[in-house]
Amino acid sequence: MRVLYAGSPQVAVPTLQALVKSPHTVVGVLTQPPRPQGRKKVLTATPVALAAEAAGVPVATPQDSEGILEAVQSWQPDVAFVVAYGRLLARAELESVPGGWWNLHFSLLPRWRGAAPVPYAIAAGDAATGMSIFQIGTGLDTGPVASTVRYPIAPHDTTNTVLTKLSELAPMQVLDFLDDLERGAVQVSAQSGEVSFAPIPSGSVGEMSWKSPVAELYNRFRAWHEEPGCYSFRSDTDQRVNILEAWPDYERAGLQPGQVLLADEGVAVGTGTTPLMLGRVQPAGKGAMSASDWLRGLPSGVGFRA
Repeated sequence: MRVLYAGSPQVAVPTLQALVKSPHTVVGVLTQPPRPQGRKKVLTATPVALAAEAAGVPVATPQDSEGILEAVQSWQPDVAFVVAYGRLLARAELESVPGGWWNLHFSLLPRWRGAAPVPYAIAAGDAATGMSIFQIGTGLDTGPVASTVRYPIAPHDTTNTVLTKLSELAPMQVLDFLDDLERGAVQVSAQSGEVSFAPIPSGSVGEMSWKSPVAELYNRFRAWHEEPGCYSFRSDTDQRVNILEAWPDYERAGLQPGQVLLADEGVAVGTGTTPLMLGRVQPAGKGAMSASDWLRGLPSGVGFRA
């Protein structure tokens, strides 16, 4: 089949590479326009754009519906497949491809519809997540589902480790689906179950509330410490301190929420239950350092704002 592929971040690259090597023909790739990156704000193409160019596949970066329709008209795909493209599609675009637009979503729909399903699943303490291939409609991730793959979330998994593993598993699911679609064997079913949403997170989603149980705080850390970051504030100056490494300390007790204690492994911080151990932190205006070194430089009695 002639496949139009739409995707942007690194997690969408393995599926594109597998499609290029498959019997299907990738006629073109839609991706987000280059964005400023780094301190120097250098315009940088998306990982999908770079992978497509390396494979010799045409790339388009339309910024509106007209641009998408022009690409479809030029490439004449049989089907369009989306992995983390980063934009919603209007009815005109959805009706422009004979075989429809299909999306690989990194959750077990209808749980965690939206832009950031994996970190929300981890933050909520979900035991599992997965991938759903569904037909895109005008609603937000509401279309009928053709296939799902379940993935157990390990106790110390982070957003990055889960997304990396899912991106490695995705090509097999996508290629199986396209093979079934080509021979008319795809069957879809309406989504059923509890609906939840995973919108683009705010910058404050990673703030640590030390009165919460340690399990909840560790889930929050695993979900958000890579992006947009987890942090707390000093109790004396309200200076922000980014938390780069942390894990539960189930053996220690007796600390009040936000109270800190120097330990062999790092710095124990009191929570609503047992402490959270910090291994590395980054105080505002400084580089990353061990949490122990950070604490040794503070006045006696200073901890975190609870």
